[in-house]
Amino acid sequence: MKKIEIDKPDDFLKLVESKKHDYLYHDHPNEGIDLFCDDELESLGYECVVFDFITYRGISEFIEDNCEGTLTFVNHPMGFNGFVEVDSIEDVRKKVKQYIIDEINNNPLDDYDDDQIVAFKFLGIEQPNK
Repeated sequence: MKKIEIDKPDDFLKLVESKKHDYLYHDHPNEGIDLFCDDELESLGYECVVFDFITYRGISEFIEDNCEGTLTFVNHPMGFNGFVEVDSIEDVRKKVKQYIIDEINNNPLDDYDDDQIVAFKFLGIEQPNK
């Protein structure tokens, strides 16, 4: 992923406003990443954070490390502020779903609660072997 740092916070905030319909998520200093602007990706995050090892932060870091697009940010003393635009949402959806499945398979639990069983069904996968 390409990274673009903006030096002036005011210029960055103007850019955030102008890109709000284009970015996948906004990493805000107060809230962090609280949602994905793509409904399918948001559903993946929402359904799967019932596993303690899957977080919006983890998903966003996976996207930044493994998907094509641009991370535009300002690294201000008051906190990091950035947003991500991706080149192919279909590619991101596919990769993120596989990332989540791999994380679940690599972190089997002794027992699964009802919300986690719903996540398995949502993903269309079987519970991993213990």
